[in-house]
Amino acid sequence: MAKNKKEAAPSSSGSEGRAYLVAGIILAVFGAIILLLNLQTAASTQRYQRASSMSMDMLTSMNDDLRKVNENVLEIVGGVGTTTTNTNEITLYFDSIEANEREFESLEFHSDEEMRRYTHAKTFISAYRTKLQQFQLLLGQGQLDAASMRALYSQEVSPIAFTASEMLEAAISLNTINQQNLSRRVIQLSLITNAIIVGLVILGEIAIIIFSRVAKRRREELEKKTKQAEAAASKFKHSQQKVSEIAFTNILTNMKNRYALDNDIGERLDTDTFNIAVFDMDNFKIINDTYGYDFGDEYLAQIAERLKQEYTQYAEIYNIQGNCFAFVFNKDVSDVQATRLAQNILMSMSDVYTVANLAIQLTCSGCIYHYIAGDCQNLSGLLVKMDNVIRNAKRSGGNAVFTVDSI
Repeated sequence: MAKNKKEAAPSSSGSEGRAYLVAGIILAVFGAIILLLNLQTAASTQRYQRASSMSMDMLTSMNDDLRKVNENVLEIVGGVGTTTTNTNEITLYFDSIEANEREFESLEFHSDEEMRRYTHAKTFISAYRTKLQQFQLLLGQGQLDAASMRALYSQEVSPIAFTASEMLEAAISLNTINQQNLSRRVIQLSLITNAIIVGLVILGEIAIIIFSRVAKRRREELEKKTKQAEAAASKFKHSQQKVSEIAFTNILTNMKNRYALDNDIGERLDTDTFNIAVFDMDNFKIINDTYGYDFGDEYLAQIAERLKQEYTQYAEIYNIQGNCFAFVFNKDVSDVQATRLAQNILMSMSDVYTVANLAIQLTCSGCIYHYIAGDCQNLSGLLVKMDNVIRNAKRSGGNAVFTVDSI
């Protein structure tokens, strides 16, 4: 049966070729016009393919440079190599990425979806570089030992790096799909051209049958490729969901992190009124200095678990940084209820917790903000305002919840 199929293909191709030959002879007058159309199409296709190929080179180069940045960061975290050398190489690779970004953005023919993925990747690469600069500053000031450096990398640096790489790979995948779409468009244009020729020469029933067979075969190929593209899109969507979960989740407490908070309320700041509270443990550094970071992590994990059990029904909870937690209260929670809940949260976090058979109790300081639409331009401004209030609470002895005056 397979043999018959192989024999049928040349026969169909030969019939189609003869039909086109006859049509070409009859329509010699129109040959110049058709040739011009084909040349214009070929020139346009060549420009697109060249731009697409250059885009692929830029994206691949950025992804390779990002991978080399990750390798140097891992060497720093693992204590391998020379920190100064690794830092210099990281700077060079980021500069190379920026150069490729400029070249990529200067090219034409990017699809909207490809640019969207690229823009996301660029944002995460920028966030990655900023986080590494903060990491380098802490390292240079001697504020990080080996354990804290690994913890900081695992919790805050690695998710951003992973997401940036995934977004770049997604852009590369979309670029490949765009090239495949171009091939399909070329095929479709060829069909249209052939249809014009067939219509002009009016070959009759034989020409119609030949054209129908060709069209049917190509439709089947297109349907097959469409199904493959749909399957790839479904797989990519599932992968994207996993990436999003990693990027927006604190690994230690399994709570949403600061990036998730920005994603959830960033666009609401100009239009919504809501209640938000932030709490920070008092003198938490004593725990890490006295018992070690693993002990401190377990202490925070227990606090986080209790907060999830007792307050999830009232608010969305975020572990925005280390021992700092944020609560965005539900819309049905009034200002008075939010203030009362903030006091309850303070008591829950300041309760006694048993870690490794040791009873530990620390106080915490908090801030509640009855936020009014337009008070802050972005999340950073909101958190800075609340952080200043928490600092005042700590200076006043801690173990208290202060309120931001939103007027």
